[in-house]
Amino acid sequence: MSLTLTQRLGLPSMRGQGALVVATLIDALGTGLYLPFSLLYFQRVAGLALPVIGGGLSLATALILPMIPFMGVLVDRFGARPMVVVAQVLQALGFLGYLFVHSLVVLGVSALLVMAGARLFYVSFSVLIAQIASPDERDRWYGLSGATQNLGIGMGSLVAGFIVAWGGTNGYQTLIVANVLSFGLAALLLLWRTAPEPVRPAREASASLGSRAVLANRPFLVLIACNVLFTLALSLLSTGLPLYVTETLNLSTVMLGILSAFGAGLLIGTQTLVMRLLEPYRRTRALALASLLRALGYALLALALLLPHVLLVPYLFGVVALNTLASLITAPTVIALAAASSPAHLQGRYLAIYQFSWGIASALAPTMFTLLYALGPAWPWVALIGPTLIAGFVMVRLELYLPGQAVYVRPKEVARNKRF
Repeated sequence: MSLTLTQRLGLPSMRGQGALVVATLIDALGTGLYLPFSLLYFQRVAGLALPVIGGGLSLATALILPMIPFMGVLVDRFGARPMVVVAQVLQALGFLGYLFVHSLVVLGVSALLVMAGARLFYVSFSVLIAQIASPDERDRWYGLSGATQNLGIGMGSLVAGFIVAWGGTNGYQTLIVANVLSFGLAALLLLWRTAPEPVRPAREASASLGSRAVLANRPFLVLIACNVLFTLALSLLSTGLPLYVTETLNLSTVMLGILSAFGAGLLIGTQTLVMRLLEPYRRTRALALASLLRALGYALLALALLLPHVLLVPYLFGVVALNTLASLITAPTVIALAAASSPAHLQGRYLAIYQFSWGIASALAPTMFTLLYALGPAWPWVALIGPTLIAGFVMVRLELYLPGQAVYVRPKEVARNKRF
């Protein structure tokens, strides 16, 4: 049977879910408008000192992390789609508060709303995708949502530069207003249900029983521990690569921007195709391959110090391509594996713990990079080669303990062949 163009590109069946895809794009577009200029807004428009800004944002992050497991309880109790809408509203209210930030208190409260909404969004959105997608299309759906978010953030960042250059102080405020409107519009689109609401599991569990069930699932906790390393790899690259390229390798910020655009283009253009190509293989083996690619990427980054300057640019394009391929494999695969490993009636709690691992890695990355970088510019990359390879080996061993329907993208088709 011949494949359609949509199938060849690795796109999932989106019948009845167009509003969800558009809402995801609008949400990411608003984030892209604000994200590159967030610190500059608080400094230049709100008039706050950098230590105050950093302290307020760090405090809000610290307060949100313990709340993430409870967000999973809310998703299981009230449903994924309603909680996605609540998350959009919380973020809209938080960004609206940013227009009135002139003190640490207002900054802290507004940032708390924004970060709570963002964490709730990722927990509930992950569950919503698991509910609307057929089991053999989850990887494609997670790949599509990641590509859509990257596209929206990239477009927003590009437009934001022109708005700020043209509008000055008013331009910064325009970005905030546009972000508020984007969250409101995304919420309205999600309320406009063009497809039937996914049937929620009938079985209910108390918060305490559900949480104990997650903590008693040791294979799942090992998966989450590995995901901390996977996420830490991504966070370290986004945090440290700009400094490493410009200060250590002495390349211009223009070249850094070109490399970043190249990586983003690969993510957007090939994410769903990579997911289609991986479907015949075990998710655990795909993650082991990604770990091997990531470790090789780390080694190549460290070896860049030994290259003559004239070879650095083509060399770094290859390194960025390698690391991007590792990211293309890891991000959708690990969340699809986590979703498939969790009972349907506790999916909110399970995927909340998955999101908690992202929070841990995001909190560790800046401190870890700066401490290792102080020892020597190659140390942030060298130090992670071993743990990354170990995580890949653990993933291969873990497939013996995870449910069969979680290990394989298409269990009935692939289990017969036992490929890769």
